Parts: sequence; structure tokens; C-alpha cells
Amino acid sequence: MSTTAEVMALLASGNARQQDAYHVLQSSGLLDILADYHPYPAGTVPIDIDIPGSDLDLLCYAEDLDVFEAEIHNRIGAVAEFQCVRGGDLPDQRPYMTCNLQVGHWPVEIFAQSVPVYRQNAYLHMIVEWRLLQLWGDAGHREIRRLKQAGWKTEPAFASVLGLQGDPYVDMLHLAEMKREDLWNWARSRTSF
Repeated sequence: MSTTAEVMALLASGNARQQDAYHVLQSSGLLDILADYHPYPAGTVPIDIDIPGSDLDLLCYAEDLDVFEAEIHNRIGAVAEFQCVRGGDLPDQRPYMTCNLQVGHWPVEIFAQSVPVYRQNAYLHMIVEWRLLQLWGDAGHREIRRLKQAGWKTEPAFASVLGLQGDPYVDMLHLAEMKREDLWNWARSRTSF
């Protein structure tokens, strides 16, 4: 997965939930509304580990969060359950904005940061998770879904399967730095899938 068009093609030809997500994104016009911010469908739906209640995540690159917020409020602020929250108060974290809304039966989360999408943590997490799922196959998908249905967040679920003891969000970023072959060799030594 590398471009928005490729992810959308994956969703369009995927399982029933992925196809439904594709139709919701297309019919809502969200990708067009957010076009200037390079929207990228991310999270659990594209990599097929979503569970009922999972949201559709859209990552955006917004150099100026004030401009982004004003435009988003102007374009979709009237949508049911729409709200935006700012974050990034930690010293090692760039400011960001998260906007939540409901589109049909899907909760949608729009995440914007002044970091290109391909360098955002959520993108990097998704890519390493996708690589691990390609290694683990159906058994890995089932185990991650089982943990998520038990209430685990995605990154902690992966960290648990891998036996990682530190901060799962930081640990997954470190794994994202590994080449696919090195990641697979390392993961094979830690899992029984």
C-alpha cells in the first residue's frame, strides 16, 4: 500500500466491510473535501483487522492546523456528531488535530498534522502491522481480532503477540524502521504463527 488510490482499490475489491468503507468514502465526498490535505485511508480497515465499531481513519497533511480547522468546520462542521480536538502538547510530539464525525453507520476519524502522511506515526504503525499480518496469515489476523474484541487497542495487541514489554506505540515505530526481511526474521523468532 503506498498511495491513496491503491488503498481505495484495495478497499473496493476487499471483503464486505472494506467494500462498504470504500462506498462510504466515495459517496460522502470526504476524499474530495480533504483533497488539498492528501487524505490517506489508514488504520484497521485497510489491513483487515477491524471489528464491529472500528472507525474509518483518514490521515491528512496540514501545514497550518488553524487553516485546516477553519476549512473543515466550514465544509463538514454541520455533519452529525462532528467535533475536532487539538493535541500534541508533549515535548517530542508535533501538534495535531483529530476530527470525528459519523458518516452513515461508520464513525470516521480525520487526523491532521504538519507532517507528511507517510511519516506520521499512524501510517508507520499500519505499514509494520500490514507486514506482520502478511507473515502471519489468517492465524495472525484471527489473533489480533480476538485481542481487539477483548478490548485491546491495535498497537498493544501486536506488541502482546510479539512479547514486547515497552511502550507499544514506540516499539511499533522501531519495528517500522526494519526492512521487511529483517522484520520477518525477527518476528518468526517471537511468534508461533
